Amino acid sequence: MITAFQLRLEELKRAGNSREDRMNLYRRYFASSRYNRLLIQQVLIRSAGNPALAKEVAAMEKEHNSDYAKTVERVKKWGYYEEFLAAVKEEDDALTRIIEAYDKRMKTAEGGGS
Repeated sequence: MITAFQLRLEELKRAGNSREDRMNLYRRYFASSRYNRLLIQQVLIRSAGNPALAKEVAAMEKEHNSDYAKTVERVKKWGYYEEFLAAVKEEDDALTRIIEAYDKRMKTAEGGGS
């Protein structure tokens, strides 16, 4: 099942005035989230041979999405929202680069370009 790295107020506070230490905690959270998405994808593809896994996929998706929503709410409540948004932008930029690399590979594999 999903094993998310949880952002904890104590860890954010322990970082003190070090924005970079808190950014590393956010990065760790997002890395955990990407890992969980891969686990969900793995169960999804396995469901082709075992349709009963479809319910597990739905449960994993729900848990993952719920965890993210709760994390956003906690970060707002704790007063770290603006900083978290900076980490969100960083993660979004990284995901964009990954997606672009996949797009390029897919087009090359299809013979549709460089």
